[in-house]
Amino acid sequence: MIITIGREYGSNGHKIGELVAEKLGIKLYDKENLEEEAKKTDQYDELRSFYEEQPVNSLLYVIATTSYNGGKQGKVPFEFIRQVAARESCVIIGRAGNYILRDNPEHVSVFIHAPEESKVNRIVADYGISEKKARHKIELEDKAREGFHTYYTDERWNVAKGYDFCIDSSVMSEEDAADMIIEFAKRKLNIK
Repeated sequence: MIITIGREYGSNGHKIGELVAEKLGIKLYDKENLEEEAKKTDQYDELRSFYEEQPVNSLLYVIATTSYNGGKQGKVPFEFIRQVAARESCVIIGRAGNYILRDNPEHVSVFIHAPEESKVNRIVADYGISEKKARHKIELEDKAREGFHTYYTDERWNVAKGYDFCIDSSVMSEEDAADMIIEFAKRKLNIK
């Protein structure tokens, strides 16, 4: 079972992914874990930009990189993530996992989102910053995620048809969201 989780900044998607992995007793791979795994290989130089990308802070950058890339720069990073997923059941946070593993029959892709106000309130509470700064941080982080996804996949990041299951995390607890993801994954994969 491989569950990939895309998420909006402030939706608590990472925490929900951690709970899913914990409840299933499987490994969680996020940017940092995957980078550590990549460093153990002789392909790290080719994988480096996939893990050390700079935040995408402008629409102009997204347009420029999308035009340049055409979705073709992902061969080595994609194969690396496929190898990680082939080794063991796991939860993969971000890294265009929904796209990379879409043809894997043991894969379930999830996108976690929330209304703007919910995300703002969460960021204000978690980081003790002003509402204005929280809104700005959400905008920057989501642009970076969208830019990264578009650069490597030539597809839009937060469009429902790119995922098997989408959750609004503002209407339930993290625990309930994790349980729903697990239930959905078991049904999709015919696991009792």
